[in-house]
Amino acid sequence: MRVDVTSRPAYSIAYVKLEDGESVFAEAGSMVAISGGIEASATVSGGVVRSALRRIVTQESFIMTRFTARVYGAWVALSPRFPGDVAALELTPGADMIVQSGSLLAHAETVEVSAALGNLQSFALKEGATVLRASGAGSLVIAAYGGLERFELRAGETLVVDSGHLTAWSASLGFKVGPLKGMLSATLTGEGIVGEFTGPGLVYVQTRAEQQLRSWLLPDRDHDVR
Repeated sequence: MRVDVTSRPAYSIAYVKLEDGESVFAEAGSMVAISGGIEASATVSGGVVRSALRRIVTQESFIMTRFTARVYGAWVALSPRFPGDVAALELTPGADMIVQSGSLLAHAETVEVSAALGNLQSFALKEGATVLRASGAGSLVIAAYGGLERFELRAGETLVVDSGHLTAWSASLGFKVGPLKGMLSATLTGEGIVGEFTGPGLVYVQTRAEQQLRSWLLPDRDHDVR
């Protein structure tokens, strides 16, 4: 499986090129085009129980689309729901990644994705969003609203990220959630919940936040929610 990303960074498309018999699992509705020799089917990635739990806890799609190549070199073109960049990460055993709900675009059949229930702090990250844990070996395709920034933290280094801009991070990172320097500071600056990471590990950040878009498009509804 090879992933090539084009039309970046604003309107990225991921071309997933497969070997004969190889499959990729993609979020429902993400397909842009497929070549000849691709067979598509609806499936529940990870089994019915895991997928149902993932749907209940994270609001991710219960049904995913499985694209299987029946000839060498067949490909699938995928795009995210928001305009922005796409990145393909290569997972290795023992180097799990945590992905914000809504940022997962696709993954290889050798990668297992499940609801990340181990860290309850994750439930406070942003409105309506929780997290997924990706493990195994193979390609994991993530999507951002806006551009994607990659931060590599050395041991002991810290990084604070607004929760609405978080996309993915290494499961090995030290992680805690809270308001920016206390409730008063958060109120005065307009910043909300943040995630603080301690290295070593990787953090992927999106340059725009969906909540800001919703607040701009639907200001009255946003006011009602608050």
